[in-house]
Amino acid sequence: MKNVVLARIDDRLLHGQVVVSWIPFIKANEVVIVDNEYAEDEFMWELIKHAAPENIKVNLFDVAGAADYLKGSDDGSRILILSRCVENINELINQDVDIKCVNVGGLGNVKGRERYLNSIHLSSQEIEILKSISKKNIAVEIKMLPNDKTVSVE
Repeated sequence: MKNVVLARIDDRLLHGQVVVSWIPFIKANEVVIVDNEYAEDEFMWELIKHAAPENIKVNLFDVAGAADYLKGSDDGSRILILSRCVENINELINQDVDIKCVNVGGLGNVKGRERYLNSIHLSSQEIEILKSISKKNIAVEIKMLPNDKTVSVE
């Protein structure tokens, strides 16, 4: 199984805070984007690839492809998973991908979501999924940046 250091839910995916703060903090050298829609969108794939530092390997998969890839042999990579939605991370966990920590970052205010903390908006269903993840002995942390105070989903 590949070494997943952190799974982050952030609807901006690979952006400045991730590149400047999270990747160095967790010493990631690979990013796996998990997004069913973008996996089929060549334009978005090109945009995402160009947002990464040159020394960071980037892959983009749908959920099934990501699960297959992440269950492959450990090649020494330190992987940061990025997804725009809670359900994708939950599905990876349900497919036995070894995720030890889920970080909830920027999630915008869209229909069905309420402001939870700063620029983090969650629906009641997303909160329930995160709570169920935490009951599987997987850390669930809500914070934008590595040095921010961690807020519990509970």
